[in-house]
Order: sequence, then C-alpha cells, then structure tokens
Amino acid sequence: MDEIEQLQRAIATLDAQRAALGDAVVDAALSPMREKLAALQAQTAAEQRKLVTVLFADLVGFTAMSEQMDPEDVREVVNAYFKCWTAAIDQYGGELEKFIGDAVMAVFGLSTAHEDDPERAIRAALAMEPLLEALNEKLQEERGIQLAMRVGIHTGPVVVSLLDERRATDFVVVGDSVNLASRLQSAAPIGAVMISHDTYRHVRGVFDVKSLEPIQVKGKREPIQVYLVQQAKPKAFRVMTRGVEGRETRMI
Repeated sequence: MDEIEQLQRAIATLDAQRAALGDAVVDAALSPMREKLAALQAQTAAEQRKLVTVLFADLVGFTAMSEQMDPEDVREVVNAYFKCWTAAIDQYGGELEKFIGDAVMAVFGLSTAHEDDPERAIRAALAMEPLLEALNEKLQEERGIQLAMRVGIHTGPVVVSLLDERRATDFVVVGDSVNLASRLQSAAPIGAVMISHDTYRHVRGVFDVKSLEPIQVKGKREPIQVYLVQQAKPKAFRVMTRGVEGRETRMI
C-alpha cells in the first residue's frame, strides 16, 4: 500500500509539471508509472486478509506402506481417502485448498465467513473418523491394509490470493496460521484431532477436550497450548466471551 501511495504522489507531482516540461515529456514519463500502479492495484485487489480456521490432515506411515504396493493401487487408495475427506469438508461448509501427497488442507471461513467456522472445522474432522473406519473395513477385506490419520486445526489470520482473477475458486492461502495448523498435525497423536488455544476459545463448551502440556513448535518462540478433541458434547453449552454467560449471543 505504501508503494501505491508513493506512485500516486509521484504521478500527481509529475503531472503538475506539464507547463514546464511539456506534454510529450510528462506523458512519456507517466506511462510506465501508470502501468506499474495499475499492476499493484490489481494485485492488492486480488489479495485479502481474513480470519479463518485451517485444517491439516495427514496419513501416518502410508509412505512406507505404499512402497509395497503398485502405483495404481496407491492412487486408488489415496483417491478413496481424499473422497471421504471431501465429503466431510463439504458437509460443514469448508473449502478444500489442496491435496499435498497424502495430506489434506481445508479452510473454513474463506468465501463465506460463519461465526462457528472453528466448530465446523472440528465437526468435519470428527465426521471423517467413521468415514475412515468404513474405508478401512473395505481396505482390510480387499488389500489387507489399514489407514491411520492425524489432524491439526488452528484459527487465525491468513492472506488469500486469487491465482486467476476470473475464477474465484482458484486461490492460495498463506500465512503463519497455515504453518501452525500443519505443525499441530505433525505433533498430534495417531488418530487424534489436535487444536490450538486460538481455536479452543471459540468452541469451549461444545466439545469434550483434553488439555495437554504446551508444546514447542518450529517457528514459535513460546510453547503453544494445545488440546485433543475427544467428542462433541450431546448438549453443547458454549462459553461465550461476550454477552451474558450461559446465553448465546449471535453476532449481527
């Protein structure tokens, strides 16, 4: 934004010198400056800063397992796993950002922000568990293998950039929040859903969680407080950070 403002001031200053320099000189000097300004403004319009919840999931030990399988079989197994995740993410309004090898990254609150995006992300992860169990039953019967996963979830600011301004579905999400969600996934026990405190404070009272000792993650000076999600409570009682305690106050 500073560069845009500097260019705008420079253009205005140069344009004011037409009487002294002449139109031909000023126009020749302004042309590349205006082109650069237009490019910067287009880039700024295509980037947005948003508060979202990022979900990372990965298969545990699948690389070693896949070495004993044919490439076609590996692709078929991974595609079946991704299909399950896609269903769980879609069910709770998340958006699939990308598949990375055998890992999944999803974002909740990207195109449409909901007050309960952190809750939606966790529910998607919990919904994946029975889907994986069903898939494992089939894989055990057909191939004699079992898949295991772990999930990390974090809520925080990201920068969203459109890869193609004409297609709003082509996007990339970057930022420290993405990195932290990935780190949590790596630190989570096998079969567990690990969330950060920034996610937990949005869903207190909605899920049964187990508080763990703070963990040290790469890129962070201080240890990060984390929790393992055990299950959704039958009757959720949100602990709100605003309004009257015990009363849910919707954000308008």
